[in-house]
Order: sequence, then structure tokens, then C-alpha cells
Amino acid sequence: MVLVALPLFSKSDYDLFVTNKALLNIILASGLVFLTGFAGQISLGQAGFSAIGAYTSALITVKLGLPTVVGIVGGVALSVLVGLLVAIPSFKLKAFFLSLVTIAFGQIVNLLLVNLNTVTGGSQGLFNIPFFKMGDAPFTNTAYYYVFLVFVFLVIGLMYRIKYSFIGRRMFAVNDDEIAAEACGVSSRRTKTFAFGLSAGLAGLSGALYAHMLGFLTPDPFTFFDSGNFVAMAVVGGLRHLSGGVVGGFALTWLPELLRLNIRGFENYYLIINAVIVLVIIVFLPNGLGASLFNGLSRLWGEKPGAMTLHNSRDNSKAPKGPEGERA
Repeated sequence: MVLVALPLFSKSDYDLFVTNKALLNIILASGLVFLTGFAGQISLGQAGFSAIGAYTSALITVKLGLPTVVGIVGGVALSVLVGLLVAIPSFKLKAFFLSLVTIAFGQIVNLLLVNLNTVTGGSQGLFNIPFFKMGDAPFTNTAYYYVFLVFVFLVIGLMYRIKYSFIGRRMFAVNDDEIAAEACGVSSRRTKTFAFGLSAGLAGLSGALYAHMLGFLTPDPFTFFDSGNFVAMAVVGGLRHLSGGVVGGFALTWLPELLRLNIRGFENYYLIINAVIVLVIIVFLPNGLGASLFNGLSRLWGEKPGAMTLHNSRDNSKAPKGPEGERA
């Protein structure tokens, strides 16, 4: 109910726009949680996949005049295809070396956006991207909020189903010990390819929705700095928890905005303070804010009168007996 009523409490249209951007970042960061936290693969080029989704959807609708839905589907499809190709080096490369490949990929995409002026508009940007519409009226930020919120729930639901399926168990097995997983008949190549493809698709979806919310595109939001920021969202939220992308995406989208204090000269320091806060969270909460928040709520829930007693009695009744008949 709180999420449904949130636009009613928004103080300004800009606040609602930032919240919409946070929802899109949640989709992208959730893909990174899936890729890195579940499958153990590192990507520092997610902004490149997001750019592919955004520009593909924009070009399909602007240049070809096709419906917005077709553009979004095309952007996601191309992002998945490129993600499958980028997954190929992951078969033999790990950790540091794989991260270099993804950095190079992101840089190549950004350079193409800047230099292909006739296609992407270059540094001047690509304009007249159609907004979502209800009839003839373009969507307001409130309408975009509810659409993006539905997408977030669908993404989290999909990740939940995958995590607790045989596919998720394979991904965690490859993440924990690839050699042992291969010995048990798990194909690490298929697992890594699937993880890269889904992660790239979610990044492409985020980019495509962003393009149709903003109405224009420039290469500026698709740099290596932005890829690093997306990784920070996943890490701060918690790489091994389903809520990691949600908490990290929302927190690190709003944190810089909350630090924009109306103090003379403070605009030169608020990003430094933002970085320090992120470092403190990573150092003192290595499992992420999402996991810490979930565990805290679980403890509060478990400490309800009678609940803990019932739990303990159930555990003691099933505990094995020691050699002298006492509970072990």
C-alpha cells in the first residue's frame, strides 16, 4: 500500500522523476546481483548493455516509426544477443581478466555512440523519442512510476523463481566451485551464458524504458563511471540477496540527491561524502544493506511472544541424543 500511495506524498515532480530513475536502476542492479552474486561473473560494462537497449528502442521508434512496445522488445532482444556474445570470454577468463573485457566492451559502446553521428546523433544527442501515451496524452511521472513499479515486481518475481529452481542451484554451484560443479554434470558454459544474457536483457530493458521516459538520449549516462555506479548499487544492496538490487538501486540513486544541501560551496564536496558513505557501508556491512535489513526484520519477527519458544522446542525435539541420552 505504501508503494502504491507513494506518488501522493511526493513533494515535487522532480522527486517523482528521481524515484522513477531509482526504479530503473533497481532493474539494472538486480541483473548485476543475478550475474555476480548468483553466478559469480563480474561485469563492469552494464552501462553498455543499457545503452544498446536505449538506443535500439529509440532508433526503432524514431527512424522506423514502429510502436514503442516493438522498440522496447527490440532493445531488450539485441541487448540479450550482445550479452550472449560477451559471455564467450567468460568461459576461460575469470575475475580481473573478465572485468577488463567488460570494461573494454562498455568503452567501445560509448565510443560508437559518440562517433556514429548519422545514427545516434553523437554528442548532440537523439531527440523526439516518443513517450508512453494513454490515448493522445503522454504519460506523467506518476503514470511512469506505476508502469516501472510493475516491471520491478516482475523482475524480482522472475529472479525469485530462478534462484529457487534447478537453474539457480546450478548457478550457485558454479559460483562456489566451478570444477566441482562440472564434475557433477553442471555445464558452466551454459550457466554463465544464461546469466550474462539475462543480466544484459535487464540492463537493456532499463535503458529502453529510460529512453522513452526522458524523450532524448546522449552518450553521457552510459560511461564507465555509470557502470561502476551500478556495481556499487549491487554491492551496497547485497550480492547474495534478492533484495540487493532493490535496496542498493534505491539507496544510491537517492543518496546524492539527499546530499545536495543548500549550503554555499557544498556542491564541490557532496559527491565525495557520497563515496565515503558507500565505502563505510561496504566495510561495515559486507553482506549489504538488503541482507542486513532482512535479517533485522527476521529477528524482530522471530522474537514475537511464543514464536521463539515454539521454534526452539521444535528444534530440541529433533536434536539427536548423545551417548548418555541427553540432547546433543
